[in-house]
Amino acid sequence: MTADWSVIREGRSLDHMSVVHRLLRKPFFGRFEVTWQWPEQARPDQWARVEVPTVGRHVLRALYGTAATPEPRGMLVMAHPMGKAAKGFWLRYGHATLLRDAGFHVLLVDANGFGESAPRSFDYPLDFHAAGLVAQSLAPELRLGLFGASFGAGWGLCAMSHPDTPYRAAVLEGVFPTLPEFWRHYPVAHAALRASQLVMPSIERRMRPEAHAAQLHGLPDVLLLYGANDIFTPPAHGERLLRAMRDSARAELNVFPGVEHTFAYRDATDAYVASVFGFLDRVFPPDSASSEPR
Repeated sequence: MTADWSVIREGRSLDHMSVVHRLLRKPFFGRFEVTWQWPEQARPDQWARVEVPTVGRHVLRALYGTAATPEPRGMLVMAHPMGKAAKGFWLRYGHATLLRDAGFHVLLVDANGFGESAPRSFDYPLDFHAAGLVAQSLAPELRLGLFGASFGAGWGLCAMSHPDTPYRAAVLEGVFPTLPEFWRHYPVAHAALRASQLVMPSIERRMRPEAHAAQLHGLPDVLLLYGANDIFTPPAHGERLLRAMRDSARAELNVFPGVEHTFAYRDATDAYVASVFGFLDRVFPPDSASSEPR
């Protein structure tokens, strides 16, 4: 199957049938669409607010934090997992601070309908593509990477198949290969997804990370991370994606024993840091901040 970006190129959202959008959104994301709050341990004064305009004419809300080192070595867009915390996930568990301390500027973006971004579309790859373009404009001299988990990792991976993707590398934890395989753990949402496949089958077909993985642009460097105890995105999903990327990326896979979904940094800190920075130090060398920005 060929990944299809034609709808985005024409400037329309994949969920152009608004009635279908309203019917489907609640069983999937209704529980997560709450008023966003700063995590208790976060320092709002250390972040700048940024707006991310999209082709679909909606605006995403984001936070921008600069590197804590004198010379930044890269820029990362951080694509959150599904949940009420949205972009706050990276603040709550410390990923954002870890990366800023290591010399990265970071852009934490709320996908539409999450956190502080209003619900407008099911076209999440478009959201993370737009976030990448804004991040690139904030630091055009730096190489740009994607740092995602679960929901954000899957849709960010899809965004990397866009012909104009700004991403040159990615660290992706718990990527799902297809929507039905992820949502089968949620009976109501899974039934809604199956119904949508009958009404508008093209939407689900266009949003399969496994298909997009075979068509990544620019031969990016990709690190796939999985928890051995993850029931939502087991390591077998990573093995499938690794095979799909064999001709489109320089990809590698790491599995953490005893770790569940999206919690590798929390529950296997040393192994996670060693894996992530072994990759980042190679792709974003500390002594070559301005090399190959595009």
